[in-house]
Amino acid sequence: MQKKSDQELISRSKRGDKEAFGEIVNRYYEKVYGVCYGVVNEREAARDCAQDTFLKAYRMISKFEGRSKITTWLHRIGVNTSIDYLRRKHPQIPVDTIGLSEDEDAEVKSWRLEDFSPGPRDLAHISELKSLIEKALQELTPEHRAVLLLREWQGLSYEEIAESLGVEMGTVMSRIFYARKKLGEVLSPSLEKGKL
Repeated sequence: MQKKSDQELISRSKRGDKEAFGEIVNRYYEKVYGVCYGVVNEREAARDCAQDTFLKAYRMISKFEGRSKITTWLHRIGVNTSIDYLRRKHPQIPVDTIGLSEDEDAEVKSWRLEDFSPGPRDLAHISELKSLIEKALQELTPEHRAVLLLREWQGLSYEEIAESLGVEMGTVMSRIFYARKKLGEVLSPSLEKGKL
């Protein structure tokens, strides 16, 4: 059986075909979940945000004009849904202080380092590096984490990220620069000491 194209599934979904939209969900759930998780950093919250993303997409599918890829459109909804979730959930806490959970999913974070040959020294090194990266990520806003995730984990171009988030390409470049700089600031003392 030949795999249906995204365009065919979108057309059928616009005509009210729930089964076709279900195929879109099955095809892109993991990517949307990954984007949501990258912003909210909690598995349950990411599942809720991914579900909300697809509910919103289903309600708005008739407005999808096809000028971008369906994944770009879903990423945009997912990032906005996740940022809205954080603002509702933690209104009294500045979003740049929201921490990362200790038990992250391996497939969600591209910087997960458990694939290295694990000797005792390597494991200690990996644990220290992971803690330092998590510390740096804790200092980023959800908007900065989102662009870094879309660039480094999803492999999107600057243009695709700008389209996904509905911002100017200069904003994307600025956010990525800031996020990488922040990671460097946290990691550089350890690099200077020769720990990494």
